[in-house]
Amino acid sequence: MRALIGLLLAAMALLAGLPVACAESGTGELVFGVYPYLSSGQTADRFSPLRDHLAKRLERPVSLRSAPNFESFIERTRQGEYDIVFTAPHMGRLAEQRDGYRVLAQTGYSIVIVLLARQDGPIRKLADLKGRSLAVGARLSMSYQMTQRALEKEGLAIGRDVRFVDTTNFSNVLETLIRKEADAGATGTLLWDSAPEEKQEVLREIWRSQTVPGFLVLAHPRLGAQMFERIKQALLDFGSTPAGMAYFQSTQQVDFRPVDAATLKRIDPYTAVFGKH
Repeated sequence: MRALIGLLLAAMALLAGLPVACAESGTGELVFGVYPYLSSGQTADRFSPLRDHLAKRLERPVSLRSAPNFESFIERTRQGEYDIVFTAPHMGRLAEQRDGYRVLAQTGYSIVIVLLARQDGPIRKLADLKGRSLAVGARLSMSYQMTQRALEKEGLAIGRDVRFVDTTNFSNVLETLIRKEADAGATGTLLWDSAPEEKQEVLREIWRSQTVPGFLVLAHPRLGAQMFERIKQALLDFGSTPAGMAYFQSTQQVDFRPVDAATLKRIDPYTAVFGKH
């Protein structure tokens, strides 16, 4: 019996290590992790063309995965559950510096955050948020940090003067405002600019941030230098394909392009939030 149990445990250990071993050997499925700024359905719809392109160019199956929230996505990234990640700039910088991921590309789109409120409501500027509620996709997001900094210039603090409403992902921010479950909401221009006209007619923009570097794509160190280059080239070539043209038009991400050291350094101030959680 002990021998049988030993064999079962050995088999389980072998199976547990199989995905990583396959990824390293270049024969198995690659896991493409997308940070949870959209609902699961929207993530699948939006990123399927990119997943299919990578699978074709790398000649390997690629599966899409995300996580329930920012915290769990960061932890799964740390644990190496993803071979490739598409993520917010500060989360990508953390993965590079802490977890050894290789930065392969960034989007041509630079992140811009907007603060929105209902047209029929009293909020017209940042100072009007005192004593009100603010919906944001996640406390660890760039949107939260950039909005918090803007409010601090008005002498306001989220949690003290402004009540925080966590909507889990940014797909829910507009709906939260329309349903009057928050007085204002922060989200990226990608979602605001592509919102249906009937939603844009209900809301008004009361503040817009300066730009910060766009989304990052990284690869786990276990993939190795040769695979890094193959993935990077596949990303850079994506925009010249019919599927890539449609993808960039619908997502407004512009393109994938190389990342330089100066761009990454601009992200560093936003990674400080991870030391507080």
